[in-house]
Amino acid sequence: MFGMGKKDDPAQKAKEAAIERGKQTVREFVHKIARAEPEAAEKMSQQLRDWCGSDKDLPFEFKRKAMLRAKVLECSVNMRACDTLLHQAVAQATEGMIKEKIATLGEARKFFGRACKLGAEDDWRKAFKRTEETIQLTGSADRDRPTRAKPEPLPDASKPPV
Repeated sequence: MFGMGKKDDPAQKAKEAAIERGKQTVREFVHKIARAEPEAAEKMSQQLRDWCGSDKDLPFEFKRKAMLRAKVLECSVNMRACDTLLHQAVAQATEGMIKEKIATLGEARKFFGRACKLGAEDDWRKAFKRTEETIQLTGSADRDRPTRAKPEPLPDASKPPV
């Protein structure tokens, strides 16, 4: 009684299998974005958007979730690259490498902008701004000679000049 009128359609089974293979391919591709460099992650996200836009077989909700996950992972990749560059800038600032520090901060700002565009959290944005400001204030003072803020000590009046 049950199942009467239903036939095992091999074409329908083949279509479901193809959809499942397509879903698995998308999942694997999204996981690759997490391990990619920022530029490669951006290209891969664009490829995923193009592929999901042209594929009519995959369910809409699955494609939407996959593209959202790819966007979050791309943002994370840019945030990690930005944090790495900030640590390099701190090291350069403490070593007195001012030109390199400025160049590294400029590159970090590029990744910061991408991460913000992709939806980085406000806490991370504020932390970046604080760290960037600290780095900008670090390492540019020449400590070998007296400055206006720390002049050379006055000679002691009790000792005769030499």
